[in-house]
Amino acid sequence: MAWNAERWRDEVAALFTLNRVEVDGYRYTRPAPSTYEHQWLWDSCFHAIILRHIDPEMAWGELRAISARPLVSGSDAGMLPHMQYWRGGGEGLWGVDSHSIITQPPLIAIAAQLVWQIAPDEQVLRTIYPTVAAFHTWFARRRDVEGDGLVCLIHPWESGWDASPRWDAPMGLSVLPSDDEARSARLALAATLQERDTDPRTARAEGRFCVIPADFNAVRIADLDALTWMAGQIGSSADAARWAAEARMSRDAFRRRLIRDGLPVDLDVTRGEVLAVETAGQFVTLFGGVLEQSEAEAIAARLEHVEWSPRWRVPTSPVNQPQYAGDRYWRGNVWVNVNWMIWAGLRRYGLIEQADALALQTAELVETEGWHEYFDPMTGAGHGSHPHSWTALALDMLAVSAGGLG
Repeated sequence: MAWNAERWRDEVAALFTLNRVEVDGYRYTRPAPSTYEHQWLWDSCFHAIILRHIDPEMAWGELRAISARPLVSGSDAGMLPHMQYWRGGGEGLWGVDSHSIITQPPLIAIAAQLVWQIAPDEQVLRTIYPTVAAFHTWFARRRDVEGDGLVCLIHPWESGWDASPRWDAPMGLSVLPSDDEARSARLALAATLQERDTDPRTARAEGRFCVIPADFNAVRIADLDALTWMAGQIGSSADAARWAAEARMSRDAFRRRLIRDGLPVDLDVTRGEVLAVETAGQFVTLFGGVLEQSEAEAIAARLEHVEWSPRWRVPTSPVNQPQYAGDRYWRGNVWVNVNWMIWAGLRRYGLIEQADALALQTAELVETEGWHEYFDPMTGAGHGSHPHSWTALALDMLAVSAGGLG
């Protein structure tokens, strides 16, 4: 694919200008107009990674905004909510007007490190560091139910993979649930969390959703690595040693509990069993550096298997799976943010040729179909919101794989 770097950068700049929100002295990027007006945690981290190429000051502003309002009291003090309602509106769903009561994958230290590579800003790094450190302290205190460094989730929304088939069984859904059935169950669980509490130990005791996903934990481990870097960058060697030790403990636990027969698995904590549904989450674990080189190469080789190699890659579920539906939300679509993590993981293990091929095909898909939220892996048809901000991660993939923006 021949690409016009200047045109891509201009299009992404226009997209982010369209989706920019200024409120209470902060600026953030909404995922999409009308559909997603609020601020989401992992979206903003991805937005910062993209913005480093076109507006580094705004990239740091994105991280300042998402770090500005952690929970400061109660049993979940330190948590960064997965949604911030800067102008209110969360009361009906969460019982709180300003924020949700659950979280999302922690990518904030990773994003800070990547923005720093292009535009170092020690002042912002020092500003956000205490919040990021408190966030990971909260994970260890509140979500590590076994005390071994692996963290659990209490709602599918926390994974970012809201309607993935891997959550059907732990959510108590039918074998092939309709979108309405699955959505109703997620809303009902949110109401239960509001009425009861957000303690995963309670969720497990009451038979509710409580899972330890391999990909989420791999992302958290990568963020602990980046937090170690942050602590060193601001001169806190003691903190750096602490976070490095936590990352080692989590990696050791990952290898003991989340790798079976050479493949990463998700655990259903409530039922004490491995979740049987295969997803592209296994490839995202490359991102966390939790695998041996031989394991990483074996998992990367699976990307070439026919069930993972439709016209457009990477489907979030294998296309031969009964639950697969390329046009239904998180039931097997291509998501550029997932591709980005897989691409970064491949690069981490030196699998550059495979990573570059994924970057180029992802960019070709976006070039052909536009800035959609997700895509059908068979036809390439775009679905969901449009224009969707994090789809511009294709720009970051191209910028790195093609050697820069010119």
